[in-house]
Amino acid sequence: MFSFILFYTLMWLIIAGFEKKALFFGVIAIIFTLLVHRLLNLYLPSINLLAIAKFFFYFLGQSFLSGLDVARRVLSPKLLVDPGFVIYKLNTNKQVVKFLLSMVINLAPGTLFVEIGEDTILIHTLDKNSYDEEKLKYMESLIDKIFT
Repeated sequence: MFSFILFYTLMWLIIAGFEKKALFFGVIAIIFTLLVHRLLNLYLPSINLLAIAKFFFYFLGQSFLSGLDVARRVLSPKLLVDPGFVIYKLNTNKQVVKFLLSMVINLAPGTLFVEIGEDTILIHTLDKNSYDEEKLKYMESLIDKIFT
């Protein structure tokens, strides 16, 4: 329980700062959060910090490249898009990985997750012909390594 108190306190201080008002409401928020945590029997997953760093830099690079690709398509005299849906088959059973991967798909330029199934994600893409399943598999494996 001490690790949760420390975690929530650090998160509050990072977000709200060290002002007296923030500390007062922080104590209330942390107590409420701990009660909800206890009632719902939540746990804090162990996280691999090196995997987070690797994922962050990979995602940053891919987002930049995807942004350039989308800009090229939109600014081209010919509309270089063929929108459509693709189905990605998940390799993990971890709910947190499925959720984070779907959020990352939303952040990537030109893609939007539509639905998460039991073992699939339905994705809308700006150009279904340029969909790269291998990059998505690699991204999923990076996210999976974060949560040990």
